[in-house]
Amino acid sequence: MTIVFADRGLHLGVLNALLDNDVVTEEDLTAIIESTGPDGPDDGYPGPGPRLAASLDLLHAVPVPSAAAAGITELDFDGGNDIYMLVEQALDIDTGGESDDYNVSSLEGIQALSGLESLDLDGHGYHPAPLDLTPLTGHPNLSKLFLTGDCTGAEALESLPALRDLDVSLAQLDDPDVLDRLEARGVKVHR
Repeated sequence: MTIVFADRGLHLGVLNALLDNDVVTEEDLTAIIESTGPDGPDDGYPGPGPRLAASLDLLHAVPVPSAAAAGITELDFDGGNDIYMLVEQALDIDTGGESDDYNVSSLEGIQALSGLESLDLDGHGYHPAPLDLTPLTGHPNLSKLFLTGDCTGAEALESLPALRDLDVSLAQLDDPDVLDRLEARGVKVHR
């Protein structure tokens, strides 16, 4: 069984974790990116052009084996992650991994990452629109979480049985009282 995450930015982060875990290879992903053809007049150095969107759509369609998804323990979206550098190198662009094309705007499907222990939404995990946290509800192993931006569905945080460390220093929750209740439960909250 395979998974394609609804959000392209989340899917890219998962592909990065699969690169780190040697489940997919740089060569395979580079071939997908390069299949978009030669540069057009608006493509290439220094910034993104139409090939970036086409390449990211193709990478978004790469199916993730369910067992490999369940084996991911850490997920982050730092602009320097291998997946972003791989895309930029293959397309001969240089945003420093800082293009908003990589942003995560939904956590839908994150339950497929059942082994996930650490989720860091800094970097491309930052989202211009509010992020719904309800897909995290009941996640069994998530113990460390770094949130950014406006977040809704904060009550989902109280349903995380393994949560021990929560950083909201760059986030605004729709229900900030959740933080007091989590601290009372023993969660270390960074405000």
